[in-house]
Amino acid sequence: MSTKVMPTSPETSATKSASVWIVCGAALGLMFGFGPMFFSVVGVFLKPMAATFGWGRSDVAVLPMFSMVGTALGAPVVGYLADRLGWSKVLAGAIVLLALSIVALAVAPASHVYFAIVGLLIGFFGAGTTAAGYLGVLPRVFDKRLGMALGFAMIGTGLGGFFAPIAANRFGAMTDWRHWFGMSALVALVLGTVAHRLMFRNLPAQERVSADVQVATSTEAGLTLGQAMKGYRFWLIAIVMFVISGAILGGFVHLAPFASDRGLGRTIGAQAAGLVGAGLAIARVGLGVVLDRVFGPFVACICFVVGVLGFTIFVTDASHVPSMILLAALMLGISTGSEGDLIPFLARKYFGKRSFGAIYGCLFGAATLGGAVGPFLYGLAFDRLGSYTLPHIVSLVACAVGAVGVLLLGHYPKAGSGSK
Repeated sequence: MSTKVMPTSPETSATKSASVWIVCGAALGLMFGFGPMFFSVVGVFLKPMAATFGWGRSDVAVLPMFSMVGTALGAPVVGYLADRLGWSKVLAGAIVLLALSIVALAVAPASHVYFAIVGLLIGFFGAGTTAAGYLGVLPRVFDKRLGMALGFAMIGTGLGGFFAPIAANRFGAMTDWRHWFGMSALVALVLGTVAHRLMFRNLPAQERVSADVQVATSTEAGLTLGQAMKGYRFWLIAIVMFVISGAILGGFVHLAPFASDRGLGRTIGAQAAGLVGAGLAIARVGLGVVLDRVFGPFVACICFVVGVLGFTIFVTDASHVPSMILLAALMLGISTGSEGDLIPFLARKYFGKRSFGAIYGCLFGAATLGGAVGPFLYGLAFDRLGSYTLPHIVSLVACAVGAVGVLLLGHYPKAGSGSK
């Protein structure tokens, strides 16, 4: 890390009040970062954007797909740079560059290449404003209450994911998607800056670069990225998160048009997208507390089974009932919300702090890559088949496989060591 090494018990290095503000800053940053300000509302504007350019849904779906590819590529870079430059500089740069990228989307011409490039840039630069950036600071501050800290910080993503689609739907009724993304860029810049100052004013050591850091961090307990990648646990976590993200986020991005196709209207679609955000909040607060007390892989298994139940509703006649669509959306939110806590928690537990930034960034990138593939395949399947039934069935199976696979991680390694 590019920061001064924390004491053995990180929670003792900051006052209780300062620790609270650090978590609040992370939550605020996540609330107005890449997810809520862009990804959560893409589904709401999927049909309007397609109508603007006379494109098919799969044509517009390249935007969230490439943005997730960009995030998958950017997350490891965030971890790598943070290990060397410090989290403060990396997050500050990400906030500014994300806002500029969203502005580029707001003025987009009818060009598939332009959409792909802008989507890639939004994801790549926005990676630092996701959990890959903000949550990377917390394991340096918290230890025994890491799960709780992660959970409360991730409330930001849930709240942003809940309110953003509803606001976008109402705003879109008054104007168009271009004005929405223009406004989003400004909001992301201003409130992202506020979040950054909340965090790093209370954690000033994170802003200093010491020449001794590289030597000091090499003595911390845990594995290097290379050592972690030689073991099966790293790849098992990466694959499971890739599969779950592809399934859940694919269903989420196409949730609004799916509800509309069922004759339930745009309002139900926007409310359903908002309930995914509510599910995120429920999962992240609840799991944050539970993970400090219950075996992580078991918690993950239960959450992925909830995803199975959500997709079961989508493939049955229950999908024609508005209340059931909303229930399924809540379940999807709970299932995908678990990833936000699980990835950093499992990375910390199985691989230690030595190269946490790089390891966490790669695992987060794998999950994000799955989220990039899922929405595109959903759009492609709809354009070819005229229905979301097949991708929903595949997603149901994927969640079931992930629920079983995560249990193969085995016990946590002994304290003070890593695990291959």
